[in-house]
Amino acid sequence: MKKNELYIYIPLSFALLLPVPGRFAYGLIMIFLLYLMSVCGILFKKFAVKFFNAELHNVIVTIMLVSLCILVRQLVIIFSPLTAFVLGIAFFMPAFTSFILGNLYSSSDLPVLFELKNVLVKCSFFCVFALVFFFIRDVFGYGTISFPSANGIFEILIFSAENKILPFSFLASIPGAVVLLLLFNTLFFKIISAFEIIETSQVD
Repeated sequence: MKKNELYIYIPLSFALLLPVPGRFAYGLIMIFLLYLMSVCGILFKKFAVKFFNAELHNVIVTIMLVSLCILVRQLVIIFSPLTAFVLGIAFFMPAFTSFILGNLYSSSDLPVLFELKNVLVKCSFFCVFALVFFFIRDVFGYGTISFPSANGIFEILIFSAENKILPFSFLASIPGAVVLLLLFNTLFFKIISAFEIIETSQVD
């Protein structure tokens, strides 16, 4: 990852991760949606390039992604109405994120398999970041590791009420999520800057 890519991931991380409750179960669902939307976004874009004028490409891709989101949400409602209710409008954020990543890292001149590989690699960096973010919030904020289930979430207890680390309960809140995102992004910025300095010194 390069520093200019981090400037893209930072606003995307706030847009995609903050509206979602800090449970690992919901993070898994959002990551699945992001991968699904990223793959379908590339395929939709290829379809739009082939059959529609250039000025309609983004409109067609947006309509298709939102329609796919609605379809998947209906399937989730059948499986777990509580999950669909809790995620609410955040359910549509992976479509927005995949649309941005698709426009940045895809090109109509490239083969579809190459585009899919490129976008999925970039998406994977973000997904690993998101999973770690949700894992930390779930474990330290709630004292559990949760997974999706028909009843909403299935919890594995890590800390009991007596052993829970109270100061870290702050991470379960939205302000706690903001602080954690800022810490993560600052850490990545420092790491990337360090690698760029090393690369520059080696070139010199």
